[in-house]
Amino acid sequence: MKRKFIQLLIAGLAFGSLQSCIKDKGDYEYNYGNEVTIRYATYSYTVFLADTLTVTPLRTFANPQGDTTDYDHAWYINGEQYSDAPVLKYAGKAIGSTSVYYYMIDRKSGIWFPAASSFTINTSSPFAAGWGILYEKDNESELAHVRINGTSFVDYKDLYKTYNNGESMGSAPVKIRDYAVSSGRGMYVLQRGGPGPLELDANGFSKKLVAKDAFTAGAPAGFEPVDMAFFGTADLLVNKDGTLYSRTFPSGALPFATPWFSTPVQYTRGLKISDIWDSWSRNATFSIMHDELNNRLLTMSFNIGTNPSGGIPIRDIPAPVTPYPEEYSPLNNLGNWDYVWGGTFNDASGLMDGAMLLRSPADSKLYWQTFQIQVTGNNDARVTPKTRVLFQGNNLVTDKSILKTVKTRGYLFFTAGADNKQLYYYDNISGQPVVKYTEFSSPITAIEPAEDGMTMAIGLEDGTFLIYDISNEVIISGVPKELHRYGGLGKVVDIIVKGGKTS
Repeated sequence: MKRKFIQLLIAGLAFGSLQSCIKDKGDYEYNYGNEVTIRYATYSYTVFLADTLTVTPLRTFANPQGDTTDYDHAWYINGEQYSDAPVLKYAGKAIGSTSVYYYMIDRKSGIWFPAASSFTINTSSPFAAGWGILYEKDNESELAHVRINGTSFVDYKDLYKTYNNGESMGSAPVKIRDYAVSSGRGMYVLQRGGPGPLELDANGFSKKLVAKDAFTAGAPAGFEPVDMAFFGTADLLVNKDGTLYSRTFPSGALPFATPWFSTPVQYTRGLKISDIWDSWSRNATFSIMHDELNNRLLTMSFNIGTNPSGGIPIRDIPAPVTPYPEEYSPLNNLGNWDYVWGGTFNDASGLMDGAMLLRSPADSKLYWQTFQIQVTGNNDARVTPKTRVLFQGNNLVTDKSILKTVKTRGYLFFTAGADNKQLYYYDNISGQPVVKYTEFSSPITAIEPAEDGMTMAIGLEDGTFLIYDISNEVIISGVPKELHRYGGLGKVVDIIVKGGKTS
C-alpha cells in the first residue's frame, strides 16, 4: 500500500511539472494587440445640409509609439460602413439625426478596438431662416438663399437644381411664399411655365407637389394663380380671374397631403379677389382681402382654437359703433374710390392697424386711409376708423411701384420713378412728407423688410440682391447703408423672409 502511494505521488508531481512547462510556453505566445482607447471632444455634433463635418477622435495608445497608420479604420452609419479614413468627413445629405460608430483594427493582430461610445450627428437646414429669393436666369425659374451668420452673410444659389437631381424648376416665375407645416416648413412657388406652380420642402428644396395635380377633382379650367396665403386652418389661392380656391386642415393634418378643392370659394354677392394682405398670420390669427367685384374688404379668421375642424370663416366688416367720418370710405363698400393697395402695421393677436391707398374719383389722386381692426373669438370684426388724407407720395407711386410695410415701426417703403429705380419711405406715425432712401442703376423688382424692422432686402432686375440697414440711426442720418450684396442671379423676381410670420 505504501509503495502504491509513493507511485501516485511521483506521478502527480510529474504532471504538475509538465503543466507548469506548458503554461510558461503559452505566456510567450499571447498577443493582446496594440490597445487604443478612443474618445471624442463631444458626443453630439451639428452640421448644415450640404456642408462637411470633420470629426477627429481623441486616441490614447497603450504603446506610446502607437500611430493611426498601424490600424485600419471603420466608421459605421445606419449599419453600413461610411468611411475607412482615420478622420471622419461627413457630408450632410438629409435633415435629421444619426448615430456613428467607430472602430480601429490593429493590422498585426486583427483585433478591433471600439470607441468608448457612439456619437450623434444632427443635420439641420441652413435655409430655415434668412432670405429666400426667387429669380429667373437663362429663361428658367430658380431659388437662392442668403443666410445670416452673425454680422456676415452666406450665399446659396441654384437650390432647386441642386436638391432635385439637376431638374429644371420651370419658367416665368411670379412669386414665392414660405409657410408652416407640421414638423417643418413648406414653400409655394408661383410660375407660369414648366410644370406650373410647385410646393417644396422649404428646408431642403425637394419637390413635394405639382399644384395642378393636387386638386380633389382636377385643376380648374384656366388655372393660373397670381396670389396666395397660408394659414393654420386653411390655405388660399387667387386665380388670375379673381376666383378663390382653398384647402382646409383639421388639427394634426399631415404636410403635403391635403388636396385643394376644385370648386371655388363662394360668398355672399360673389367674389373677385384682387389682393390678399400680407398679414403676420402667426401673430394676428386673421387677415384681410379685397373683393374687386363688390369693392369691399373682407376678413378671414384662421384661429385653430375656434376652427378645430379646419376652414376659414369669411366675414364682411360691419359698420363701426362710432359712424365713419364724412371724409372716409366705408370698408364694406369703398364706393367709387379705386382700391390701389392695402397693408397692416402692429400685427398682434386678434388686432392690427390697417392702411390703404385709394384713388379719388374726383381728382385721381392717391389718399392714405387708416383704421384699426379687431377680430373677436367668434370671428366677428370690430373696426375703428381713423383718417383719410392725401398721400404724401401721391406723385411718385406708379403702376410698377412695390409697397411694403415695416410693421413694427410704422414705415411704408415703396419703389418709385418711371423706371422703378428709386426707393422711398413714408412715416405713417408722423405723416411727414416722403423721403428718398436711395436709388439704383437697375429697376427694383422686389423689396422685403426683416421682421425686426431693422434691415430691408432689395432685388434688382440685373440679378443683384442687396441688404440695407434701415435702423433709426441710418434713417436719421439720411445716408443709406448697404450691408450685403449678392450678384449674378439673372433677374430677382421675389424675396421672402424664411421661417417668418407672413402668410
